[in-house]
Amino acid sequence: MNPNRLSQSLALLGVAAYAYFLFLRPNQEGMALAVGLFVGTMGLAYGEKPFLVPFFVGLFALLFLLQLFFGHPIPFLTGGALGVGLPYLVYRLRKPAK
Repeated sequence: MNPNRLSQSLALLGVAAYAYFLFLRPNQEGMALAVGLFVGTMGLAYGEKPFLVPFFVGLFALLFLLQLFFGHPIPFLTGGALGVGLPYLVYRLRKPAK
């Protein structure tokens, strides 16, 4: 499995989940999880090695501060951890240890 493709799929899943939790089943925690998933997965890009995308890392930090003071930080962090962790896990399992 390609980590870049998984990252893109998770980003689209985050957008779809946000639309679902906004229009079909209004839920603030679900929206926070979806936004965390989208922004978290866009924070790392995969080429030869994973590298940070500064715009999305800064956006994640700003949204986390807003969620910390006015929203739901735990679902936001859970979505971010899934968005960063799953593609990185695929990357690490795909590459042999040197």
